[in-house]
Amino acid sequence: MEPHPPAGELGPLDERLRDDAVLAEIDLVSRLMIAASGAVTPLTGAEIDALLGLDLPVTHDQQMNER
Repeated sequence: MEPHPPAGELGPLDERLRDDAVLAEIDLVSRLMIAASGAVTPLTGAEIDALLGLDLPVTHDQQMNER
């Protein structure tokens, strides 16, 4: 007996195991990883907020601190 069934033979997923909060978090982390890996310089706080879908007002002091 194999310890795990071969790929494609797992059958339907059990919806009781679905965790939408975890899936959303994985999506956000994936977006950050992709953006960071393609960036020439470190992402600013405003860029990270935009990737996370946050629309927070940025003060002039915050902009100056990120440069």
